[in-house]
Amino acid sequence: MRVEFKGEEKGYCNICKKNSQLTRDHIPPKGCVKATHVELMTLKNYASLPTKAVISQSGLNIRSICGDCNNNLLGTKYDPELIKLTGKVANILRVNQEQRLLLPETITLTVKPQRLLRSVVGHILAGYLPIPETPPISAPFSDALRNYFLNQSSTISDKIEVYYWLYPSNKQIVINSLGIGSITEECLIASSCLLKFFPLAFWIVWDKPDSFLVNSKKISKDKFKGLDESCELVLELQNILPLDYPEIPDEGRFIIGREDASFLAQPKKPKGFGS
Repeated sequence: MRVEFKGEEKGYCNICKKNSQLTRDHIPPKGCVKATHVELMTLKNYASLPTKAVISQSGLNIRSICGDCNNNLLGTKYDPELIKLTGKVANILRVNQEQRLLLPETITLTVKPQRLLRSVVGHILAGYLPIPETPPISAPFSDALRNYFLNQSSTISDKIEVYYWLYPSNKQIVINSLGIGSITEECLIASSCLLKFFPLAFWIVWDKPDSFLVNSKKISKDKFKGLDESCELVLELQNILPLDYPEIPDEGRFIIGREDASFLAQPKKPKGFGS
C-alpha cells in the first residue's frame, strides 16, 4: 500500500467529529522536533513489505482535524506541556552525548499530566486519514479519548493506562489503533494507541488484562488531578526498551491493526544511499 497523506480539504474532524475545513497536524508538534525531509510509510510497509516511500519536506503531517482542535486546543492549551517535557529530556541526552557523561539510572520530571496527556491524545487521534463524507467510527476506546480531550474538566477513564519510556530514535511513529495478543497465553490488548518520537514514547492502552505485562512505567491515576496541577514522573535512562517496542511484537505475540492508521516517518536517505 502506498501512503497518501494529502487528505481532503473539508471533512469530519478526527477529534470533535464536526464537518468543517480540515488542517494539517504535525505529529509530533513542531516544537518537539524540527520538521525536515522525511520518508513516510505505513507500519506494514516498514516492517515487512518494503515499498517506495512518500517524501515529505515538512515532517509527518496529516490533514485530519479542524482548525479549532488543532490551533485553539492542541497548539495553544496542550502542546506547550509536551514540548517543554521533551525539550528537557532531549537536552539531557544531548549534553550527555557531547560531554560523554554517565547518565543516572533515573531522572525525575515535573509535568502537568492533564495537559501533557491531552497533547499526546490529540496527536494520536489526528494520526488517521478521514474517510471522505464519513464521520469517525464510534467505539468505546476512541470515544473515551475524544471525550477526555474535549472536556478539560474530565479525568482519564479508569479503563485507560498510560505508559511512557525513553525513545532515543529519530524515527517518528503514530499508531491510532493497535491490538496485541499472545499465541501462548490467553491475554490480549484489544485496543491501544502509540506515539513515539525523540526522545519519548507514549503507549495508551484500553482495558488491559492483568496477565499482559508491559515493560515500562505508567502514569498513576492518582496523578491526574486539576488541569494545572503538577506531579513528578520518573524516567528510566539506562534500561532502554527495544526501539521497535511494542509495534514489532516479540516471539509468541502478534499485532492487529489498520494499515491506514499506523504511520512512520524517518529521515530521508541521501541519494544513492543503500544502492
